[in-house]
Amino acid sequence: MLNLDNLQVRQAVDGDAQAVVDLLSDNGMNPYWKNKSQWYHFYRDYPEGSPLSIIAECDGKVIGHYGLLPVKFGTWEAMLGLHAHVAAPYRGLMVISMLMKDVDRYAIDAGAKAICGFANPQFSLIKKTFFKWKIPFWLGFKSGLTVDDLKRDDAPFFFSYSDKWFKWRFGSVKNIYFSRYITKERIEKRQLLKSIREASLSDEMMLSGCEGWSKHFMFTQEQKGQFCQPFSLKVYDKELIAAGIYKPEKWFIEMGDSDTFKYSPWDM
Repeated sequence: MLNLDNLQVRQAVDGDAQAVVDLLSDNGMNPYWKNKSQWYHFYRDYPEGSPLSIIAECDGKVIGHYGLLPVKFGTWEAMLGLHAHVAAPYRGLMVISMLMKDVDRYAIDAGAKAICGFANPQFSLIKKTFFKWKIPFWLGFKSGLTVDDLKRDDAPFFFSYSDKWFKWRFGSVKNIYFSRYITKERIEKRQLLKSIREASLSDEMMLSGCEGWSKHFMFTQEQKGQFCQPFSLKVYDKELIAAGIYKPEKWFIEMGDSDTFKYSPWDM
């Protein structure tokens, strides 16, 4: 039974790294998390500001986690939420509610105007239902991209990163990042995760047969019969609402903006 008197939410320190990885690995159910060097990569080596690893702890045991990475929506300071997890025995609303309350506090204290996330559909719905988030649109996967799919045009909301971030995220700085993805059916797909300059997209042949997110595949309602990635937001500054942050046509988002997609270089 959870002892509320011994439950606290705080920022993780270096000494918590292994405990957080053990939690996120979910007893081996999540093979992505293998060692604490991954925690250091996200929460100590991140180049775009001060990341936050927020933990729920009870009786000295880490039972919940939520991460925040500073990002920019164009010129607006924001946070990207990721690595949300609560240990199975504590998955009622109590622990996640305490975590999400402090997530808001930490994000606002850091100067964030909003927080976003690329969570799975189930957690996206939980955030919307209980914690005042919104799901303004779903991101569809388009096969056979064109240059037009990848033009930002004058969209005011997009993830703006430095060259240091590209090196941190992909290991090098170049114009375009194609990644190899193998499905459960062992089908190989070429995915476009990120592009830096529109000039690099001049060759349509590079994009044909490539899968990616497109500004033309952003839906205000969940699409039946196809998987789409929900994009969720919680806005702290009403100025962003006036600027149209909930409207998909005001956004440009690429797959590499999400932490979900692991980069496996596809050499052209």
